[in-house]
Amino acid sequence: MKDQKVREYSDKLKSLGISHEILEHPELVSVEDVQKYLGFGLDEALATLIMKTEHGYVAVIRRGDCTLDNKQIKKILGVESLRLATDEEFTKLTRVVPGAAHILHTVDQTLIDKKIFEKEMINGGSGSLLYTFRYKTSELKKIPKSQIAEITKISVTTTSTATGVKRVFSGIRATGRLHLGNYLGAVKGFLEIQEKGDYEMVYCVVDVHSITTPFKPEDLKKNKREIIIDYLAVGLNPEKSILIYQSDIPEHTELAFYFSTVVTIARMMHLPTYKDKVKQHPNANTMALLNYPVLMAADILIYKAGLVPVGIDQEPHLEVAREIARKMNQLYGTDFPEPVRFATKGEYIPSLTGEGKMGKTVEGSYINLTDTLDEIRKKVRSIPTATVSGGELTGGLKSLFTFADLFINKESVEGYKKEFEAGTLQFVKLKDAVSEAIYKELETFQKKRAEIASNQEYVDQVIKDGAEKARKIARDTIREVKEKMGLL
Repeated sequence: MKDQKVREYSDKLKSLGISHEILEHPELVSVEDVQKYLGFGLDEALATLIMKTEHGYVAVIRRGDCTLDNKQIKKILGVESLRLATDEEFTKLTRVVPGAAHILHTVDQTLIDKKIFEKEMINGGSGSLLYTFRYKTSELKKIPKSQIAEITKISVTTTSTATGVKRVFSGIRATGRLHLGNYLGAVKGFLEIQEKGDYEMVYCVVDVHSITTPFKPEDLKKNKREIIIDYLAVGLNPEKSILIYQSDIPEHTELAFYFSTVVTIARMMHLPTYKDKVKQHPNANTMALLNYPVLMAADILIYKAGLVPVGIDQEPHLEVAREIARKMNQLYGTDFPEPVRFATKGEYIPSLTGEGKMGKTVEGSYINLTDTLDEIRKKVRSIPTATVSGGELTGGLKSLFTFADLFINKESVEGYKKEFEAGTLQFVKLKDAVSEAIYKELETFQKKRAEIASNQEYVDQVIKDGAEKARKIARDTIREVKEKMGLL
């Protein structure tokens, strides 16, 4: 072992009669990653947290699969205030980096959760991200100034809420009507979930998110309603799904502020999605844009949703939501699930330009669900292709064949591919076949949409009913969070 500090710490443990085994692994920060590498579960990991009270600092040792009961800890310590030490406070007090906390610290008291002793062996930090110490749990009773107490509850990550309801949330920005990428990358996933009937679904037009980048109020007002009509036309059933405007549920933004207390500015600024948006809108680098992922986390977690049907590009934002859920659960004893992505077959739909994914922000890259056959044909014919057939596939050709795979039967697609390889494929022939296949799939939607758009009272009622249902759930979550955080 090369780490001198770890060796010194090991010697200190031995001097106290605390025997242990030293396990080596790659540099890993999270408990989950360490345990996965070593072949253990979270129930065989311990986490040492440094907490601050009005009287100073205490160490709290819990099992990896448990969350703290802050009220109980306050009662045991006889204190009014209790919070997790900041990274700066932690490092200054322990002289180790966050994620490497060990069991011995220069604090007046150490609380050890009783559930730890349900296990015979357990792993803990060593002061280094390269080593982990494995203990017999009975050895932890030798920690100086320690007290064993009931201070946690089991926290199992699940897609179910505390009431046993399995819930889905997904939102879409109100920047225009639904396009083919939305339909294949998200809406088909919505319908698949709805068909199974195993989940309560909340689908939201995230109009507040839409004002984080430059917008026109008159367009926003129109677009958000058009999306609700699109949702109904594709088959979302308001009897089975809750359809809402984000701005109708002010609890979303309230919860986002509470969440912002457990997320650092640096974490938000390092997100690739934030950096991309700043490049797109250099004169609109606002706090709203920076806080976008925090509000997204609130959108999801206010409904205790564990499943989110979005594209792979949203995974960084979902990771932020999971981090927030973990921190809130650890700090305040909440029971937020850690949301996971629901993937659909066509989750990544390429742009018509041959570069990147289909999106409303790139002109000429998308097909609206309301486009006519002539409009679709014109757009598909604009896909850049090679001057001659055969050879290496360009970006545009890859996009074209992707659409063929999604909309045309397998036998026909194989025929087009063979023609391409033989150098005999007429690109316009394939493009027109793709255009007709896309329009055929959208034709039923367009007829249904026209019927719904003609009944504005029905649309109004769907929006009103959705807001009432959603606010009932959201208010319960806000009340719980405020109680846990000491605001009630």
